[in-house]
Amino acid sequence: MRQSSQASGQLSGGARTDVAERVAKAERIIAFLRQRYPVKTAENVAADIGGCVETIQKMIDRVSAPSAWTYGRLVCAYGPSFLCSALANPPGWIVAAAHAERLASVEAELTRITAELASLKS
Repeated sequence: MRQSSQASGQLSGGARTDVAERVAKAERIIAFLRQRYPVKTAENVAADIGGCVETIQKMIDRVSAPSAWTYGRLVCAYGPSFLCSALANPPGWIVAAAHAERLASVEAELTRITAELASLKS
């Protein structure tokens, strides 16, 4: 009787792809978080999402994957830009939402800088 590759401890092609996709997704999430907070990443992210520093650090260290609760809190805290980073091929509506979010952020910063510039010139 022939053993299945999974029963013998080997991964089938589909399982390998799934693992590779999960690893790539984890890398994208970690890169997003580290870009946002290069220093004290776990502490800052935990504060943003109301989570445990140790849990976030384990995720960053690739010891564990984010739970559904943690993933949901990351989406709530960081919005469409997080989803664009986390998903390999985000749907167009998420890309458009991330673009709109970034545009609003840049416009707000421009308004702040313009006001500061006007203040300095007066």
